[in-house]
Amino acid sequence: MASRKGFSNGEPGRRGGGLGKTVFMSLLALLAVFTVVRLGSMGYHMYRLHQENEAAQARVEQLKKTQADLEAEKKRLYDPKYIEKLAREDHNMVGKNEVPLFIVKDKQEEPVQKADGKDGKSTGKAADGRGAGDRSPSGGDKAAGQ
Repeated sequence: MASRKGFSNGEPGRRGGGLGKTVFMSLLALLAVFTVVRLGSMGYHMYRLHQENEAAQARVEQLKKTQADLEAEKKRLYDPKYIEKLAREDHNMVGKNEVPLFIVKDKQEEPVQKADGKDGKSTGKAADGRGAGDRSPSGGDKAAGQ
């Protein structure tokens, strides 16, 4: 068979140009990339939803524990001895014919801030700048002859 112009491989009706094949492969590659990106996005979204679900479950467990604690507290509030304990501890109440006793701790003196920014600690100088031995206005309190 003789080869005609425009045909390849000796097959009739098949053109040898690769333009259609290139376009098809490009579209197929683009579709594959889009599919991979979309699946990745959906996977990440599912991962985030799973994390949020776990956090919500942990919060539910915490709230159930808090609710159980509050229910137990509610039951204790019907006990007169527990109410008396709360009144004494939280509100400093005393019973009938009892004398209240309050223990006051001594406050430790804290240095007082002066206007010049120095603390109130003693430096051996009076407020006017004289030393501890300088008691007279002229400074004559020191030993004679100096």
